[in-house]
Amino acid sequence: MEGMEMTYALSRNKRSSKWQFRKRYPSDVARILPGEFIKSTGEEDKRAAQARVPIIAAEYERRIAEARAKLAEAPPTTLSDAQALAMAANFYRSALPSYLVTRPIGQLEQRQLLQDTRERLEATREALGRNEFGMVAAAARTAARGAGVELPEDSPAMDMLRRCLMLAFVELMRAAVARLEGAPDYLPQGLPLDAPAVPAPTAAAPKRTIEALLTAYEADKAAGWSKASANAFGPVSRVLREMFADREVGTITREEAKGLVKVLEGLPVSFGRRKELAGLTVPQMVERGRALGLPLLAPKTINSKYLVNVAAVFNWAVTEQWIASSPFRSLSVYDPVDAADKRDPFKVPQLNKLFRSGPWQSPWAEDGRSSGEYWVPLLCLFHGLRNGEAAGLRVADVGEESGFAVLHVRPYGGRTLKTKEARATLPIHPELIRLGFLSFVAAQREAGAVQLFPDSDVGGKREVGGKIGARFSRHVQSLGLEGKRLGMHSFRHSFEDATREAELAPRTALALTRRTEAGSGKSYGDGMSTRQKAEALGRVAYPGLDLSHLYRK
Repeated sequence: MEGMEMTYALSRNKRSSKWQFRKRYPSDVARILPGEFIKSTGEEDKRAAQARVPIIAAEYERRIAEARAKLAEAPPTTLSDAQALAMAANFYRSALPSYLVTRPIGQLEQRQLLQDTRERLEATREALGRNEFGMVAAAARTAARGAGVELPEDSPAMDMLRRCLMLAFVELMRAAVARLEGAPDYLPQGLPLDAPAVPAPTAAAPKRTIEALLTAYEADKAAGWSKASANAFGPVSRVLREMFADREVGTITREEAKGLVKVLEGLPVSFGRRKELAGLTVPQMVERGRALGLPLLAPKTINSKYLVNVAAVFNWAVTEQWIASSPFRSLSVYDPVDAADKRDPFKVPQLNKLFRSGPWQSPWAEDGRSSGEYWVPLLCLFHGLRNGEAAGLRVADVGEESGFAVLHVRPYGGRTLKTKEARATLPIHPELIRLGFLSFVAAQREAGAVQLFPDSDVGGKREVGGKIGARFSRHVQSLGLEGKRLGMHSFRHSFEDATREAELAPRTALALTRRTEAGSGKSYGDGMSTRQKAEALGRVAYPGLDLSHLYRK
């Protein structure tokens, strides 16, 4: 309930002492619903009142939806040819950056990209010539809805819009070919780029405000959020609502986006929970925090907790065609702490000391030791896995492919992965096999276990393996190992260093570490065979590390 409380505030009625729900109606429905929505929860106990918030919030949202329905006239059901062309031109403008290669590439890659793009261009032109518009059917429906137009699927107007969007796709690929051929100033033929970005619909449409955007975004995303994600979004939502209030989404400028970043840089740590800031607006908190000398949000927190969420909201708005582009694209604050200084890898002498202590003083056996505490650090060391990825493995995630024992790192049920590149099939490192990992897996499978490490419970942040990670960090500290923030994630840095020491090709290393090439957004795991990965992984080692005392006899 904490995340919802940040969005829907409760206040105590001074006369009745009961908690009440209150929230201002959006400006676009003020003609029908002026002022605030106020409703008593009927409860004096705050926990009981919070339990009623979802029911009351649903009534609030229903009233707004009904008001907007009354305000909105029936949408138009047709387009002029000029409007269809203008919509296609708008689509071309918004999509063009994703079609152009801007990173440095080699000659061979340039030739391959040029060949592939020419083939796609020819196929699209042929489809246009055959009046086959299936590839743009979904885009046409989205574009029409975004312009406030309801076009019947079999109408001439929809047919015209699809034809214009096909032309836009052809021109996008022509522009991509021109860029690859060294002609970056290509201008499309037949698309009126100087026309209005979106044709004005003939029916009045409700204003798309920041408030409406946040409400729609939360409704779309909240069901898939963990409790931690919902709580993390609360302060972000508050800042956006207070800074932009009832502003229309499309009117937020790049300079205003940069201004919000400046506000974040001036906000105190835990601003929503500080008594000395209670009752203040976000700008007032900045001023009060400065006057009191309160500690400010760290650059890493601003980038990874606030701006990443703000960018996600506005990227969603672009996808849903609320706006053509995001004013928050690529915004971040300078972090003076170099990435390499944020967490140290383990040194080989430290690894030798570590893996001769605690649960690693003898080979694995079912003798009361925690399987997760024993195997998770070893998996992280030899595969660069994140703690949650290793701790959350199931018995079914260990198998065989092309004659090699493999790990399948993949999402399931309620478990997600940090990035889409994290999903991979990885040959099991030879050292893990020597340590008896496959025998351990076989025993778990025979016992009917589902999770590979049944003791990998969640921690305080509801993260799989959270308690294992916390106990491991305490064990490292007890050994007196020196290094910055040494912990489970340090193994990932150690593994990345080991791939460099093995002199693997950069893209091979990216495939094993499950990262993307800087500047390209492209991952390479799918382009390598299991045999190729196994051969490369076999070269990844830690010279001087001796684990022979853990080998199964």
